Amino acid sequence: MSVRNTAFSCRCSTATVRAVTTRAKAHGLEWPLPEEMNDAAIRAVIYPAKERSDMSKAEIDHPRIDKEMNRPGMTMLTLWREYCEDALASGMEPYLYSAFCQKHRAWAAANKVSMRIERKPAQEMQVDYVGDTMEVLDADTGEARKVYVFVACLPYSGEMFAEGAYNMRAESWVEAHVHAFAFFGGSVPIVVPDNLKQGVVKNTVEELVINEQYRRMAEYYGCAVVPARPRRPRDKGAVEMSVRVIEQRAIAPLRNQLFTSLRQLNEALLEKVREINARPFQKREGSRDEVFVRQEKPLLIPLPGKPYEMVTRKVVTVNFNYHVSFDGCWYSVPFSYVKREVELCATRSAVWVACDGERIAMHERIYGPRGSYRTNPDHMPDSHRDFVEWDAKRFRKWAAGIGPSCGEAVDAILRSRKIEQQSYRSCRAVLALAKKHGREMLEQACAKACSLTPRPSYKTIKSIISEMGAAGPEDQNAGAYLRGGDYYRNLSEGDDE
Repeated sequence: MSVRNTAFSCRCSTATVRAVTTRAKAHGLEWPLPEEMNDAAIRAVIYPAKERSDMSKAEIDHPRIDKEMNRPGMTMLTLWREYCEDALASGMEPYLYSAFCQKHRAWAAANKVSMRIERKPAQEMQVDYVGDTMEVLDADTGEARKVYVFVACLPYSGEMFAEGAYNMRAESWVEAHVHAFAFFGGSVPIVVPDNLKQGVVKNTVEELVINEQYRRMAEYYGCAVVPARPRRPRDKGAVEMSVRVIEQRAIAPLRNQLFTSLRQLNEALLEKVREINARPFQKREGSRDEVFVRQEKPLLIPLPGKPYEMVTRKVVTVNFNYHVSFDGCWYSVPFSYVKREVELCATRSAVWVACDGERIAMHERIYGPRGSYRTNPDHMPDSHRDFVEWDAKRFRKWAAGIGPSCGEAVDAILRSRKIEQQSYRSCRAVLALAKKHGREMLEQACAKACSLTPRPSYKTIKSIISEMGAAGPEDQNAGAYLRGGDYYRNLSEGDDE
């Protein structure tokens, strides 16, 4: 049998076959072998006892193995085969595959221990976001909203904190740190984040630029932001581990639980975090809580008298409806400021508006659906104030008094918007047509509109009334409507009232 066929049959390299045959010939072994010679006897001849001690085995180049294993697709089996070829070529005996792997694991473990960073209590907090998201079912819209989970941990004790937010913007990022410090009962000299844009503008060898709001928050609590080096996950290994623990022991167990508010979700999440912190360690005595309370908490930097509040400032122009927009929601100012530039300031809890250095409005911040309004009746012109008293029930009652078709049309308008209040203006405009054209004509127009489109609108109904008036009483009885249903459906789709 050729060297190549032998190598294929034995699943080894041709170099290994040549090395073994060379040693066999050197020790007087020739084919055919004696019948009484088994594998053990052959091994004893080729590798005498004095050569089979560990001292005669080929040394494993552990640093090279460790480096090679970082290559994509590399396996220990491939490296062992290469090691065997080199060993046999040099006249040394290689370790078996199992021993090869065992010795390298032992080297890697010993090397890790020797390089371990000694942590000091109350010196550092590491922070990051969990890759998996959670969900809250919005009670107003019925839509599922994503929740992003922030994690903070103190590496010395392993004590951890987690909190969800609807976004990962700078405001939520800063607020999560504030809540983490409150949870731990103090702050630390160093905060180690990843290089998220919410916290780090630039991180290179030459320059480090921290987000201004993030830097202010850190200074308020007496700490410095020291980001992990780019593409160096071991710089924040403690929080990487904490993220995995939160995913497995908090988020996964809560996956089938329905939450209708962010507060409800965070209460459940924090309960799981407390359970994790109180759970005994597997490989040493105590728990995260015990180590934290006994060795770390007494050394934390005391918290300031009040928690930090991030303030967002922007210059805006008052809209024609005497409201200003912030984060997708609307806040009223006195109507006399329409079209004027004002300064809007917002914290987590409040929004206030100033003009020429004087505060002109203040509101509790909205955390409802985008497009929500916060209106102070004192800011309205007199002609608008009575509008505040209206609601869907009152509109439906008014419409039903005019006729069933009018009631059907108003009900459809109320249901056409996700936020019901956004349809009030259209409802009021439709019902006001009775005052100008009469209740009977409005009822007829609503009946026609409902027959043409499932979404009648103010523009549709007004257009039908205009045609009815132009046609005259006799033509009305003949049903002389010249336009088709598509025309009115298009009007409904373009209704901005």
